[in-house]
Amino acid sequence: MFELSFLNTGLLLFATATILPLLIWLLAKRKPKQVVFSSLRFIKLSKDEQKNRAKLRNILLLIIRMLIILLIVLSAARPLLNSGKLKPSAKHPPTALAIVLDTSYSMDYIVDTKSVLDHAKAAMIKINGLSNPTDRIVLITSDTGWNQLHSQIYAGDIPDDLISSLTITQAPLPVKDMLALATKRLKDTQLPNREIYLLTDKQAMDYPQNPELPINLIPLPAPAEYRNLSCADANALPQLVDKSRRQELGFVLQNHGDSERKDVLVKAVLGNTGVAEKFVSIPPRSRIKESLSLEINTEGWQTGYIEVLDERLTPDNRAYFAFPHYLNPRVTVITTRPLPLYLSGLLEVYTGARGKLSISSPASVNAATLEDQNLVVIHALDELSPKLRELLSARKAAQKGLLFTLDSRLSAGYRSYLEGEFGLSISALGSGSKNIDFVNPHHYVSSLIAAQPLRGRSVTDYYSASSRSAGATLLSTGKDVLMTAAGSNVLWLFDLSSRRNAFLLDASFPVLAFRSMQFAGSGISNSETRKIGDLVSADAVILPDGKRLELSGNSLALSQAGIYRLSSQNSERALAVNPDLSESDAKTQDFKALKNYRLLGANWQQQIFFTRLGHELWKILLIAALLLVLLEIILVKLEEARPSGNPQGV
Repeated sequence: MFELSFLNTGLLLFATATILPLLIWLLAKRKPKQVVFSSLRFIKLSKDEQKNRAKLRNILLLIIRMLIILLIVLSAARPLLNSGKLKPSAKHPPTALAIVLDTSYSMDYIVDTKSVLDHAKAAMIKINGLSNPTDRIVLITSDTGWNQLHSQIYAGDIPDDLISSLTITQAPLPVKDMLALATKRLKDTQLPNREIYLLTDKQAMDYPQNPELPINLIPLPAPAEYRNLSCADANALPQLVDKSRRQELGFVLQNHGDSERKDVLVKAVLGNTGVAEKFVSIPPRSRIKESLSLEINTEGWQTGYIEVLDERLTPDNRAYFAFPHYLNPRVTVITTRPLPLYLSGLLEVYTGARGKLSISSPASVNAATLEDQNLVVIHALDELSPKLRELLSARKAAQKGLLFTLDSRLSAGYRSYLEGEFGLSISALGSGSKNIDFVNPHHYVSSLIAAQPLRGRSVTDYYSASSRSAGATLLSTGKDVLMTAAGSNVLWLFDLSSRRNAFLLDASFPVLAFRSMQFAGSGISNSETRKIGDLVSADAVILPDGKRLELSGNSLALSQAGIYRLSSQNSERALAVNPDLSESDAKTQDFKALKNYRLLGANWQQQIFFTRLGHELWKILLIAALLLVLLEIILVKLEEARPSGNPQGV
């Protein structure tokens, strides 16, 4: 099967110039002036014969001139006649070749004892062997940072040490951006012969429908059966009673393959030390929840990961965690009234037998009082003095949270302060009963109970409040907010002194209370963990590889999985960052449904530099144009040499 293509398709627009000679001939054609002669038969016959001959000659010259323009334009567009049946030539003309390499983490899958990425590297070494010094080669990967440093134009081949240093990226560039960059780099080479080759494991991605240049896919090995396990959602389960050094960690395991995985080892690593492990079995295409219990010997931020030992694809084997653990938390409650029974009981459970709970009046607190407190609770104040406002602002600036609770009396000053801090409009306390109809599944405080049957539970004696800003609503009933968060602060909008509020007796309330206290006391992020690509801001950050960056409050895009350490003024916190697991499943792209994408066969090395698989026709077309010019000259000269057909004396 033969295929005609053009290397400079844009020049075909100039083919419209072919009609110029025709337009000139039509516009310049004039009717000759009539002259009255005597009735001479031979003069008339000679005139008709000459007219017919001139008309035929002019039409022939017109066709020749139009063909000359068309052939010159076509030769400039560099037509190429391709066919897999043509025998490859030993050489190819200077060619600009772009290799677009998929380095997303699915390329780390092991096939035949090597990762797919290693197979792609071997293919690039073979391409180097097929190129010559007149070629120009560009390598584009899924890593934006790598492209900024290394996606230059190389003469002849790509350095082998650069190829061997390639690794996967967990924040891959969209494939359409990779192809656009490859096309731009090829244009920069100024070579007319341009080819793009894609090396990928064929995972489904957002491929452009009509790329500017044809995309050729070099085949890479694929597994006969896809086998992969992933680990996700590692988090500390709340200890509501019997607080001790034992901590339960929950996590999710998923089997992305079609066969059961039996006796798979899962282990927990705290810091750099393995502290627990277990064997699990996972049915095919299933997702199971598991937990491990660890012993914690130090207070403060606990960091590490849960890992499932699966060697086929390792980047999704770990789920990182970061949570604060205080065996003996120090808690201060600032209030002007006695603590209600519900709040007192919750705080006793939170502090435990060896923790310390202090109750202070607004007048007695100072900066030293609050400096080493793990949690500060503000309950039912009559008014906020300027001194207390300053202390609360200082704690907020240090990114240390506060828990605000209410009773049946809400002063105007306290109401105004809460409305400003949480972006609310707070109305009077209502006594009617309503059902909870919203539980935020994405916030740390409420995510643990979002899947529980809390919706429909009755709540009463709460302050009607509507949100007017971007505060995070945790619980609500209709348009009324029941629990909300802003920054590291949490506000409960129900009366804790009420004895008839059924919601305070619900089993979910202690979980919400514990998470609220943990969130406000530790500055935990709004999400338990962050994903690669999210933004964080801090004064300084220590990356998972140990490198320290000074941000001065600016934002940083998270680009690798692991534990980040964030510092802001006098506070420090840990952040667990996990990869997006969208590539853990094998979802194959259907390239046959995409135009301008060509799947090469096992003999791809004979198809690369495809200009040697056919014949460039520009030389033939140019020679044909020159021959037509020569023919035009001959016809004109012959006509000039022909004796005049007019009789003398006419």
